[in-house]
Amino acid sequence: MKALLSKEFKLCVHPALFIYLALILMLLIPNYPYLVSCFFVCNGIFFCFQQARENGDAMYTAMLPVSKAQAVKARVWFVVIIEMIDVVLMAGMCAFSLIPGAMPPTNGGGTDHGLSLLAFALVLYAIFNLIYLPSFYKTGYKAGTAFLKSAVGVWIWIILSDGLMIATNAIMESGLDIAFFRYIHENIDCMPKTAEAWTVQGILFGAGLLLYVVCTLLAAKISVKRYEKVSVA
Repeated sequence: MKALLSKEFKLCVHPALFIYLALILMLLIPNYPYLVSCFFVCNGIFFCFQQARENGDAMYTAMLPVSKAQAVKARVWFVVIIEMIDVVLMAGMCAFSLIPGAMPPTNGGGTDHGLSLLAFALVLYAIFNLIYLPSFYKTGYKAGTAFLKSAVGVWIWIILSDGLMIATNAIMESGLDIAFFRYIHENIDCMPKTAEAWTVQGILFGAGLLLYVVCTLLAAKISVKRYEKVSVA
């Protein structure tokens, strides 16, 4: 597995991936839907799959003394590592926001910097993995079709999650006192400062991480089953 994973990083990484990871700097943009930066990373992963396909990686891997299941699991680990790098970078940007004056105190364009943002990013990647990986490994070469399917799911999540935060911010600024939106504003759409906010966002982060693990494991299982039926000759 270590050798296969090394092969993934040496032969399958597309240069655009580094550019998309660098777009974590979008978290410095005031009033912006920060989850969009995660979508770009998904785009970078798609480019890696596409480059591997064009370079004949499936045929090359088939000639190695490894099973199809091992090949799929190595690629899944490759995807997970990329996504975790982005989540860690996002956590770093959230920590940076604690410096006074470093970033705007609130984000009118989506989720504020905090554990909630990391939780929502994990859910986004869970959706991407669950749709993209099984769809790709159904054929082993239709990377574009798989990406389009996953992009629909990812954007639905971005619109729903950031849309709720935008609505919350607008309602709070209007002066309306609605308990549901006040709770979100004080405990979810913020950098946590109270014990209650830390608890709520900690639970959200834990739930997001659990969902990510479950969905990725399920995606890997389905992908292995589907790819074993595919002929790479």
